[in-house]
Amino acid sequence: MQNAQWIHYAFMTLAIFLEVAANIFIKYSDGFRRRWMGASGIACILASFTALSQAVKGIDLSIAYALWGGTGILLTTIAALILFQQKLSRTGWLGIASIVVGISLLKLA
Repeated sequence: MQNAQWIHYAFMTLAIFLEVAANIFIKYSDGFRRRWMGASGIACILASFTALSQAVKGIDLSIAYALWGGTGILLTTIAALILFQQKLSRTGWLGIASIVVGISLLKLA
């Protein structure tokens, strides 16, 4: 990784964690009945897109979007398991594994 390349991956990491936080806040908002939680979710997703826009300055868009979306799905699934006891079936986990393999293949391409 080049010297300045780390900053783009730092923005990517921030974008991913903000996306996961947005999903958690939206779940806690209870269909936007808890407006503060809903507003926090919206703020997090806007901040996530802002960080993603900085990440794509140094990461190919196809790679960045796959990392952002796929890793966000994986981490959101894990958060849902821990926070809300929402479990995936084996088929669901196979789907998650397919996403991870797909991201890895894109990165290697």
